[in-house]
Amino acid sequence: YDMMLPMKNLFNAQYAKDISVKVKSAVHVKQARGEFVGAFASYGYMKDPKNHNHLVIDPVASETVRRIFDMFEQGTGKIRIAKILNAEGVPCPSSYKHLMGDKYCNNHRLESTDYWTYATVHRILKNEMYIGNMEQGRDTRAQLHGKAKRKDRSDWIVVEGTHEAIIGR
Repeated sequence: YDMMLPMKNLFNAQYAKDISVKVKSAVHVKQARGEFVGAFASYGYMKDPKNHNHLVIDPVASETVRRIFDMFEQGTGKIRIAKILNAEGVPCPSSYKHLMGDKYCNNHRLESTDYWTYATVHRILKNEMYIGNMEQGRDTRAQLHGKAKRKDRSDWIVVEGTHEAIIGR
């Protein structure tokens, strides 16, 4: 029995690696088909109650997204947009998700940051999700609990026309 235990452990470890490869492959296939595989939808969208791999427009948050694009198009800077939204008391994306009952944790923000920032506005303005394109596979992770590394934008999985656009192209 003492000699069999290491062999069993070896087989179990190999089985776990094999399953991991298969799960990653299935997720990659779903992303390539334009299905949403994330835990939380981008600000302005929510998961379709009938199909969690499809996004629908969140009527409240999408108005804020439209305002951000309108203000930027009119020449308002990103810092100024953040200040305007903060002055009006508009909840930032992570606060909005908490208000909607989601158990969301944003790794981009500091613990005490509960307001709009330049980075938040910048990320919204650069996100192709708002023109109806599914943009996924931005990061790669060597291990399950390892630190994610951002891929080059050319390596992201972008599928056009997968959901209703909030703004025009």
